[in-house]
Amino acid sequence: MTPAYTYCALIDVLGYKNRLAEDKDSGEFLFRDDLEQALRAFDEVNSAVFSVQAISDTIVMTCPAHTNFLEFLDVVRKVFLRFLDRGLFIRGAIAYSRHFQNNRMTYSHAVARAYELESSVAIYPRIVIDENIVQMHESGTSGVVLKGKGLILCQNGCYFLSVLDESSWSAAYCSAAKAYARDKATIFRNEAALSKHVWFEQYLKDTSVEPGFIPYIERAAPY
Repeated sequence: MTPAYTYCALIDVLGYKNRLAEDKDSGEFLFRDDLEQALRAFDEVNSAVFSVQAISDTIVMTCPAHTNFLEFLDVVRKVFLRFLDRGLFIRGAIAYSRHFQNNRMTYSHAVARAYELESSVAIYPRIVIDENIVQMHESGTSGVVLKGKGLILCQNGCYFLSVLDESSWSAAYCSAAKAYARDKATIFRNEAALSKHVWFEQYLKDTSVEPGFIPYIERAAPY
């Protein structure tokens, strides 16, 4: 069977190794419980349309048809918020290319492209969308309209999924603030880890609909 063109979202759970080590050192299973609750976001996913695989810190979800792409984006958005609700940041990418999967193997240009974008472009807690997807839908060949619907944001030429709206903003702010407070000691002097919290705080500020945004990350102070 020739691999068919398919949408693929590859999602990585940030801080997986550190949280796993914390469970091991404490003898508790707090991270496992958070993961279990977060992955329940997939319980309501239509398995006849979307395929989901979760292995270790990586989740792969596919959508074979243009007609289901907007629903696919909404599912990924809900997954992001469900993980955030458990204090977990995720990062990922969505690509569109050839994909084949059966019980024994996965052969996928789409997964490879999504991995490339997730590892080298996404950087922060966000879901990057391959530019060729945007261009394809702009051309009108797919029958799907993305522009002007508030589904995708663009910054510095990088397209990514808009996961926050008026109904989800407050809960996301509280969850992100709690995640920073929990991670503050472990990310001390780790600028790469801190940058993910800083980026998401700025995203919250940019999408806030109310004045008087209150930062939760410690600011730089005079020596």
